[in-house]
Amino acid sequence: MCGRYVSPEEAAIERYWHIGARTPPRWLEPCFNVAPSMTVPILRYDECGQLELLPARWGLIPTWWKEPTPPRFSFNARSEEAAGKPLWRQALRSTRCLMPALGWYEWNEQETVRNLAGRQVHPPYFIHSPTDPIIAIACLWSLWMNPNGDPLLTCALLTKVAAPSIEHIHSRMPVVLASENFEEWLSGATRGEALGDLIHHAREDFAGYRVSLRVNDARNDSPELIDAAE
Repeated sequence: MCGRYVSPEEAAIERYWHIGARTPPRWLEPCFNVAPSMTVPILRYDECGQLELLPARWGLIPTWWKEPTPPRFSFNARSEEAAGKPLWRQALRSTRCLMPALGWYEWNEQETVRNLAGRQVHPPYFIHSPTDPIIAIACLWSLWMNPNGDPLLTCALLTKVAAPSIEHIHSRMPVVLASENFEEWLSGATRGEALGDLIHHAREDFAGYRVSLRVNDARNDSPELIDAAE
């Protein structure tokens, strides 16, 4: 499960994907402790086939959802199961996007440390690419109409078995796409086995290090959160 990550600033996303800069005011601020239900940046193709940067709720709500409250634990979709699960299959088939990130956090359940209260807890690790400042997580989106008739753009990231370099930290990781596969992932023409191939060949060049227990509280948000713990 990936339940926290670090999002880049808006200008950095625009530079990385070579999309036009917005005129102020900008809507996106970098966040060093993104948690589910927060508003996050996603990239998708618009009706003209141009890449667009949009805000979405992290926690997918499918278009057919009729309950007044969102489904629980809908921020991660297991890639091995997504095609067969009602919650994910429509979005996997036709509404895919990218989630820009600097990296993500996982808690190492093989280790314990004491927090300020003296309780033993699992320490968080920051996982990132040593070679790329920004990564692109494979993501699904859905436009849900709430009971008041207002549209809400929502999303969920895909996960897979962890890469060998970080499996000692956690058994799962986000599906991170290589830049040469962005276009195929976003294209509505990509289906079935082709999608499976993109997930199978996702990037695995990641490293992780232990960071502060302050990450445990989603209210904490500062660049120091990704500093290595002493």
